[in-house]
Amino acid sequence: MSGKNHTTAVRRALTSDEAQSWLELVDGGWALFERINDEFVRSGLSLSDLRILEVIGQSPRQLVSEVADAVHMRVSTVSRMIGRLCDVGDVERLESKADGRYRLVRLTEQGQATLETHVLLRDRVIRRYVVDALTADEFAALGSAFGKIRAALAAADAGE
Repeated sequence: MSGKNHTTAVRRALTSDEAQSWLELVDGGWALFERINDEFVRSGLSLSDLRILEVIGQSPRQLVSEVADAVHMRVSTVSRMIGRLCDVGDVERLESKADGRYRLVRLTEQGQATLETHVLLRDRVIRRYVVDALTADEFAALGSAFGKIRAALAAADAGE
């Protein structure tokens, strides 16, 4: 897309149908996250902990800043969350052999079990309120749409 077309597209106001779809997305999204959070709280789990544990579990050792980037949170916030997860035994901090100034984090065996518990709850809740509410094609389209949105955001970040 040329710069001129992109600028024109960005400045164009949403149509009434687009605005309605956007409002439904926002309202439905917030309602969904509220329900998911409520389900986690009732089970004594934290949705934020799930996200942190998922990211740490994807790689054997990561910097706190890498985790923060992956969860779209500030390093200071993630560092505090990781400190709490270390206190309960789900995560451990390691010194970086490459640079002693940096601390790496990884899941403990207990953390892996906690992650598995979180994932089971997440899967149950998402199946009930999202997967079962949509057709298979709609659910696939939802994933595809958010993949495209994420790619557009990444492209915009790269162009800054």
